Amino acid sequence: MPQRNQVKEGIASGSRVRGIHLTFAQPAVIESLALVGLQFIYIDGEHGCFDWRDIEAACITAERHGITPIARVPDRTAATITGFLDRGIQGLVVPHVDSLADAQEVIDAAYFAPLGNRSFGGGRPKFVLGIDDMPAHLAACNAALSLCIMIESQGGLDAAGDIAALPGVDYLSFGLNDLAQSLGHAGQPKQPAVQAAVAEATKRIRAAGKPVREDFMNFAWINEVLVTGARQLLGD
Repeated sequence: MPQRNQVKEGIASGSRVRGIHLTFAQPAVIESLALVGLQFIYIDGEHGCFDWRDIEAACITAERHGITPIARVPDRTAATITGFLDRGIQGLVVPHVDSLADAQEVIDAAYFAPLGNRSFGGGRPKFVLGIDDMPAHLAACNAALSLCIMIESQGGLDAAGDIAALPGVDYLSFGLNDLAQSLGHAGQPKQPAVQAAVAEATKRIRAAGKPVREDFMNFAWINEVLVTGARQLLGD
């Protein structure tokens, strides 16, 4: 059976969870940061440098230390989503979702029936061998998955409230740089019009009963952690 998803638990309880945004493959980093009590590790499969073996190694390391592995996938296709889940990812962050139909496509790929139509395959041995009750196993996989939809375009902003209302969507986040570019303000995520659009969409998301990432999640990028730590230990 899947292990607990601490991101999903944080949403349900209203408590904050902490994690690191990892952009390169290094299981030793996960092992080291486990010492500070992380709840999740965020693998950047869109802009980071990972192959399938790297993702699986990161998941195994995270599981060993009781950390929930989540990942930003590079696209919303069923093949991509299935590959990440079969490696052991427990939380999906899906970028470039521009409509309600796009979000439904993600749900269909991410969840087994009756919520979706996820493909069941080989994957890691722990997901295939020794399953005595397949319906119960598939239901447990659904229950242990967290799904975040990223809003990065005007279309995504327009549909944000409706997307948030979909069963299976746990929370939403904003890709501010891509969103700013989509709104005609490239490189200006703090531009007032961009911030106003985010604030208005956030109200609709919360009105639908779902949080945005900032409501419950604290995370830092690994490169910022390295630079900040080096400065603190070594001086500027």
